[in-house]
Amino acid sequence: MKKSLLTLSLGLATLATAGETVDTMQYGLPDSGLAPSFAEATYISRLRQRHGGSHMSMQSYALTIPLADPRKSHWNEWMINAQLDSKITIFETGGSLTLKDEVLYNVALPISLIKPMSNGNRITLGVAPEIATDGNAIEHGLDLAAYGLYTIRRNESFSYTIGVGISPRFAVHGAVPFFGFQWKPNEDWTVHMQGYKLTALYKVTDKWSVGPFANAAGGIWSVETERGDEYFRLRSLVLGVTSEYDFSAPGQTKRIFAVSIGTNVATNAEFLKRNAEKDAVESHHYKPGLYVSAAVDFRF
Repeated sequence: MKKSLLTLSLGLATLATAGETVDTMQYGLPDSGLAPSFAEATYISRLRQRHGGSHMSMQSYALTIPLADPRKSHWNEWMINAQLDSKITIFETGGSLTLKDEVLYNVALPISLIKPMSNGNRITLGVAPEIATDGNAIEHGLDLAAYGLYTIRRNESFSYTIGVGISPRFAVHGAVPFFGFQWKPNEDWTVHMQGYKLTALYKVTDKWSVGPFANAAGGIWSVETERGDEYFRLRSLVLGVTSEYDFSAPGQTKRIFAVSIGTNVATNAEFLKRNAEKDAVESHHYKPGLYVSAAVDFRF
């Protein structure tokens, strides 16, 4: 399952707060309307293959548009969140690694039902139709994921989330377990894990935080090759430092500008057959390179 779906759904689910039980359906957009609530640009420098003659670099641009505000949208006891996630990923490849089309696309429509509970816990159920393709192998790039998450609030300082995602096409075994948490050991530090990213932030000022991160980056797309339609999967372990600045005005919710810089300590690119096991038919391992990302986040 695409990691960005779980990460964004969990992040938006944190808006949920205990409320009154209602018996009607209500729908509302955020006050900002259909203005984007999240945008991110990522760059990976030219990577050289460890044993072989290929190379690759990557840049991607992601955008999220909210389609329902869970603070204004509900069905009975369930809050409703919906959004449109889009991403363009541009590769530059050479040598033994070749993509017929080096511009890849992701479009997803995650829809979540969020039930806040009186003890501070929360249930999130959702579906996420998605297409991830190079524009040629569209039929095999369609996927309908589903997920269920349960967030447990232990106290003011610690909460964690467990769950599972089902992705018939993009998950190797069809299902992906999920675990995330947020921990504040003291007033200055916050440690959290969302999706596949672990971050520890130190509060330098009320507005500015900085700290290390570890992130499993990448993606999987259906692409056209000389062997026919296959999956192209990129997996990379990134280590680095991230900085967040809250530029919200008094009375506004958080508005975060984040910059991360690090290195891809381990990167693997491979082509996979379209079968249940998704066996790799071509694999490339790369040396470390530079990783840079910048994001603006209004999803609070």
